[in-house]
Amino acid sequence: MRTFLRLLICATGFSVFNTAYAAESAEIRAQLNAQHSSILSSEMAAKIIQLNVQEGERFKQGDLLVAFNCAEQQAQLKKAQAVVQAAEKTYEVNSRLTKLNSMSPLELEMAAAEVAKAKADIALMGAVLQKCAIAAPFSGRVAERMVQRYQYVKAGDPILDILDDSQLEVTVLVPSSWLKWLKPGYEFKVFLEETQREYPAKVKMLGARIDAVSQSIKITGVITGKADDLLAGMSGRAIFPAAATAKDGGSVASGMEPMRPTAKDGGSVATGTEPTAKHD
Repeated sequence: MRTFLRLLICATGFSVFNTAYAAESAEIRAQLNAQHSSILSSEMAAKIIQLNVQEGERFKQGDLLVAFNCAEQQAQLKKAQAVVQAAEKTYEVNSRLTKLNSMSPLELEMAAAEVAKAKADIALMGAVLQKCAIAAPFSGRVAERMVQRYQYVKAGDPILDILDDSQLEVTVLVPSSWLKWLKPGYEFKVFLEETQREYPAKVKMLGARIDAVSQSIKITGVITGKADDLLAGMSGRAIFPAAATAKDGGSVASGMEPMRPTAKDGGSVATGTEPTAKHD
């Protein structure tokens, strides 16, 4: 009777263990990142005369975000344009004189070179003036504004940190052993701590390199449902369903076989062998 009770308890425990294991889902830390982000910096030393956005404000691609005081550069452009006009007039006169044999061909070539040089100066000033304004490279929001209007900045100084939050990406580090079944398009869920909500997601792409030390690989996913309350930088847990985590009877988180309870009196519950009976 005592032996029968031990067998019953072990069998019941093994059944509960299997049920718990089948219902288990793998949960790994995850973070939301913007699909596109950039820090816009000044390409010239100048004073800011327009700063059209605040932190958190939305903008569209092509909108004017920042403008610099470029009065000096504009004056230099006008000067270069006047030099071109003078050089072209000189070339026209020298061309007529050359036809009358009153000027050597070399002098005409020098006049033509002056015209080309003056036009190159115009092109140079045009390139400089393009740096006087910063337009939005994509639609998005301002994450941080590092300067103020009327502030003088140097070339290379950061001005705006912007991001595209139209579709946020989910970054997760998963065990490399998951590559046996984890493919682009695989669906999972993301629980975010900031909102205390769960969102549907799917794998967008797999990383290109496995970390040899941690045996992990980075995957990128996207939120598939409508979620207007999400912000870049939110974090939580990526939840992978039990159907995948219990594949082939192994634990995905560790890549090891699940532990199975054994009887204390020498019998194996997993194999169904009878325990060794004690004889008085």
